Amino acid sequence: MKKIRIQEVKQALRDPEFRKKLPPEFKDDLQKYEQNPGCLCNLPIYMKVLKAASKELMEYFPGMTVEKEEEIVKLAKNNFTVMNCHVDELEDKLKKLPPGRKQIALSRYQDQITVVINELDLVF
Repeated sequence: MKKIRIQEVKQALRDPEFRKKLPPEFKDDLQKYEQNPGCLCNLPIYMKVLKAASKELMEYFPGMTVEKEEEIVKLAKNNFTVMNCHVDELEDKLKKLPPGRKQIALSRYQDQITVVINELDLVF
């Protein structure tokens, strides 16, 4: 059976009819969400909806069950790696990284480079 995850919560929150069905305790959170719906800063709101409004989510997505919070937190873990090397060595080092989605930040001073890599287990 498919599970309702953060991506499905984001999809449901885009629908004004779904937002109307949420309990009154979500009023402040929904106002914050409506100010900037595409912001990653809404992750706590998504988690709150996933945890507290599972009944509404299962009605909105029939045939699906809500993902357990422990599983979501486990998937959202960051895995940082830092590389310091000469600019000419960077391509070889990057090719040695395992496949998957990553966030990369670079800083260069003359011909030395520092790369911070966050391997993502969960796509938001």
